[in-house]
Amino acid sequence: MNNILNKKIKNILYSTFITILVLSTLAEAAELKCTYATRLGEPFLMRLVSPYPLTDVTVRWLDKEGPLNVTFSEDKYEASMLLGTDVKDTGPGVHELIVRYHERGKFWTLRHDVKVEPKSYQTQELKVPQAMATPPKEALERIEKESKLVRDIINVVSLRRHWELPLQRPVNGIVTSPYGFKRIYNGTPGNPHRGIDFRAAVGTPVKCAADGVVSLTGDHYFGGKSVYVDHGNGVISCYMHLSEISVKEGQFVQKGEVIALSGQTGRATGPHLHFGLYLLGNAVDPASLF
Repeated sequence: MNNILNKKIKNILYSTFITILVLSTLAEAAELKCTYATRLGEPFLMRLVSPYPLTDVTVRWLDKEGPLNVTFSEDKYEASMLLGTDVKDTGPGVHELIVRYHERGKFWTLRHDVKVEPKSYQTQELKVPQAMATPPKEALERIEKESKLVRDIINVVSLRRHWELPLQRPVNGIVTSPYGFKRIYNGTPGNPHRGIDFRAAVGTPVKCAADGVVSLTGDHYFGGKSVYVDHGNGVISCYMHLSEISVKEGQFVQKGEVIALSGQTGRATGPHLHFGLYLLGNAVDPASLF
């Protein structure tokens, strides 16, 4: 009788061990490393790390989604993405970050709340030609066409990541107009400043912030001569008010490479470089990334 009882107990313990082992094997192994709080307009880094191979990694943030490529280093797999909020389009509050990925034969979903806290930005009054403050009717079609073209470019999320931190400062001049300024043109309120203005005399060499592919060049009504570079994983940089463009669309450029010369084209009150950084289509303050 005792032998039968002992055998049953052994079988139960063995089954329990197998169950625990299976559950342990199927348990989530990837770890999501991300801030719990940020301020309006500021960028932050999200990292998905696992000892197991990761595939099909996607990130959803502020109703926009993009794929991530995975790297392997120091016995771990990692997918990283720069994210942020836009002073123009994002409101304060709690926003959900969703990360989906495939690991050990199964699809997983991680959800993470990020609290976006308000941030106060100063007001800046500027005097510009009236046609730049209130464009004439004949310019409206051009402006709308250029705006759509730029919107499409900044919302591209290419799979291959080229960027690394810190970013290259495009010019050495001081910041004359920081991100977030509430701008008033000739007394008329305009959109907040969604980039950084650097002091740069006409003809100053402009360096690329990171490796990437030139996705757009052009001479735009507001931005003047401009260059947009796709750095992968939803990271796009732009350089405006240039006097000369040295690269072509589709060209691969390296971090620190001269891609243009600064100028005063488009809506500009003086010679300077406007540098913008878009993360999943959101214009963020790049100051902390240099």
